[in-house]
Amino acid sequence: MFHQLHPKAMENNFIHSASLGKNEWWRYILTILITVFTIVLTNLLIRKLLPTIKKLFPDNDFGKDLGTYSLVLLVFGMALFAFLVAARKFHHRPMMSFISEDRKFRFKYYFLGFISWASLLFIGNLITDFGTFKAFIQNFNLAEFSFLFLIGFISIGIQSIFEEIVIRGYFLQGLHLCIRNILILILLNALIFAILHLGYGIGSFLSSWLFGIAFTIIVILQKRIEFVSGAHNANNLLLALVFLDLSDVSKEEFSWSINWTEFSLHIAALLLLIGLVYRFLSKKE
Repeated sequence: MFHQLHPKAMENNFIHSASLGKNEWWRYILTILITVFTIVLTNLLIRKLLPTIKKLFPDNDFGKDLGTYSLVLLVFGMALFAFLVAARKFHHRPMMSFISEDRKFRFKYYFLGFISWASLLFIGNLITDFGTFKAFIQNFNLAEFSFLFLIGFISIGIQSIFEEIVIRGYFLQGLHLCIRNILILILLNALIFAILHLGYGIGSFLSSWLFGIAFTIIVILQKRIEFVSGAHNANNLLLALVFLDLSDVSKEEFSWSINWTEFSLHIAALLLLIGLVYRFLSKKE
């Protein structure tokens, strides 16, 4: 596998795509600032209109989840739009160059990523949190679940692809202009992703860092982000639908504790995912 990560094997591929456009430092600053400003402004508008927005949804758990997914779609839909417009304007390069080497979106890879990681994640969570799954089954409502799955697949899908385009597309390609050592590039890119999840605790930070390392390796192997975007969607959607309450996650306090069973299974699942991609889905030179 590691010969595919050697710098000489990286000519004219995905992580070199920044060379297609302009890359002065101020272009990155403006693109990031516009994207962040859009997210902040959208959240402020939502907070202002929240009492009215809540009246649009049923006053129960289903309505709460539906409202949450709808707001995620609004915030990250606006963020994705702002980023793509700003990046194209300031960097003068095709928007699809942030997604794949061939500038095409391959849904096959997206759904393979979704199914592969959903399967591994589901097995791991059954082992570590079977009680939550049992409670989910006892309260299962097919109609509500189906509707939430559809809305969640779209809204969390937008959130996930936004993060993948920015972190493992835009940042990865930009960092590669000044960091040629692939190992350092992978670790640093994953660290940026992990820092964004630091607020949930040290366990979340470390898991996110490993998650970022694995996903960056996969992007370099495949020279595209569709697979990891689908896997990222599966990660957030499965946890939100079955194992977590999205509205409660943001209220959790920072924790210094680590669940070593979950952490070990997380590492094993990521290694299996990398192995699967390397054996069957990587782009050979």
